[in-house]
Amino acid sequence: MAIIVAYLNKILGFYEGITLIPSRYNLALMDWMQLTLETHKDQADFVSEILIGLESVSITFSDTHDDEIFEPPVGETPLWPDTTIKALFDLEIDQAHVQSMLLQLCDIKQSSFELLKDRVWEDECKKDFHAMQFGQRIWICPSWEDASKLPNDAVVIDMDPGLAFGTGTHQTTDLCLQYLDENPPIGQSVIDYGSGTGVLAIAAVKIGAISAIAIDNDPQAVLATIDNVKTNQVDDSINVLHTDDEDSLNQVDLLIANILANPLVGLCEHFSGLVKSGGKITLSGILQEQLDMVLEAYGEYFSCLEVTQKDQWCRVDGIRK
Repeated sequence: MAIIVAYLNKILGFYEGITLIPSRYNLALMDWMQLTLETHKDQADFVSEILIGLESVSITFSDTHDDEIFEPPVGETPLWPDTTIKALFDLEIDQAHVQSMLLQLCDIKQSSFELLKDRVWEDECKKDFHAMQFGQRIWICPSWEDASKLPNDAVVIDMDPGLAFGTGTHQTTDLCLQYLDENPPIGQSVIDYGSGTGVLAIAAVKIGAISAIAIDNDPQAVLATIDNVKTNQVDDSINVLHTDDEDSLNQVDLLIANILANPLVGLCEHFSGLVKSGGKITLSGILQEQLDMVLEAYGEYFSCLEVTQKDQWCRVDGIRK
């Protein structure tokens, strides 16, 4: 039986890769032989089954051409037309036998083995994740970097990358942090809807909000937000909720929703009831081609709708009528 782990760059955004690990294996610290091959998505599942039968201990699917898959249908785990598969084997694996079997049974374009030396993956992650600045004042700083070296006026959010979405690296989160930096909600109440890591609620409070509510429908995200709120010592100002527990929320001055366009449209009426008259809303997670349907939906309840774009992603800001 295989355990399937899907790594998502937004939660909500697009699939980066899918890893299958046969449950009988424990990937302890050791060296491996890594097989890399290319195939079509229609062959990917069959190839993975063959590889498991040939004693692969881990199989990863990724996109050959780096094409992003945005907002897949509910219940689907889509693959790219041209899929690259990487499989780990014990060092003693008979490489010629594996490649011969694949050529006989599967339609693959090319395959090659390489030695994958053991490494401490936590340290590998640290090489790619550093303190990041958003706007003039907001910084996200991982625990392994020295926040005292940041500018004196920096608003520092202490946060390490994890399973939940929202560490500032994606354009949608970046757009929301830029909004908070440019429009600090000083003395205001805030809802961070689709909180992921809780980064937006934490940023809002640290930059001046009197209180915030962080809401998500993913239990993993709720736990991640609770941990990050405690780490940043703002648990007195932020209430963390699962969407199942949001029955009687008071209206707020600012609602931030960094999710996806279709859920945003579906939640439009609900959000309108959560924002005070004259209060503000900022929406992110919207692809450029989805912008019109979001503007049409929110135009009924919000005025002065403004659009800010970063790459193919858009943010919509408005004022409650």
